[in-house]
Amino acid sequence: MKELSKYGIVILAAGTSRRLGIPKQLLQYKGDSLLNNAIKTAIQVKATAIVAVLGAEAEILQKGIKIATVWNPQFQEGMASSIRSGVQYMMDFEIPIDHIILMVCDQPHVDTAHLLALIKEQQETGAKIVASFYEDRKGVPALFDQTLFPELLSLTGDMGARGIIEKHEADTAIVPFPPGAIDIDTDEAYQLLITATPDRSVP
Repeated sequence: MKELSKYGIVILAAGTSRRLGIPKQLLQYKGDSLLNNAIKTAIQVKATAIVAVLGAEAEILQKGIKIATVWNPQFQEGMASSIRSGVQYMMDFEIPIDHIILMVCDQPHVDTAHLLALIKEQQETGAKIVASFYEDRKGVPALFDQTLFPELLSLTGDMGARGIIEKHEADTAIVPFPPGAIDIDTDEAYQLLITATPDRSVP
């Protein structure tokens, strides 16, 4: 794989967890919070820039975070506002960033190998977008070329980047990732996750 000096990773973690009722970012999984697990996964990619976008409960979430963070004052708007905050951070970064991976912290099975697979697919195909593919749809984590940064900055509401992926379907490559279908939006989903995953931190 080519060097990663022009890749950035944006971890979207500003949500209010309305359906769950408590900050999903702090839910424990494999001995750490979902947010910290996502951060560890991103760090291991060794990209040039990594940022976590915080909003709801930011003061609590920021404790102990070892990467850059950006505050999204418009987090109540929904996912688009966090994407805008993260993309703007990357566009202002001291080193030019040519590609951004957008990921969320509530897909517990996303690992470093999958993020590297997105980058590898982009480098081999030159695709403007490389999306994860699960449940017969394209989604995050997804990698976007700099030519699409303005479109990401124009997003509004709670739609995320799926509309951009669909709009540029001809320029989108995919990396199959069935575990991407699992996200933690409800207590039931969380209970299923921890029941299916033994906690190795307990003797």
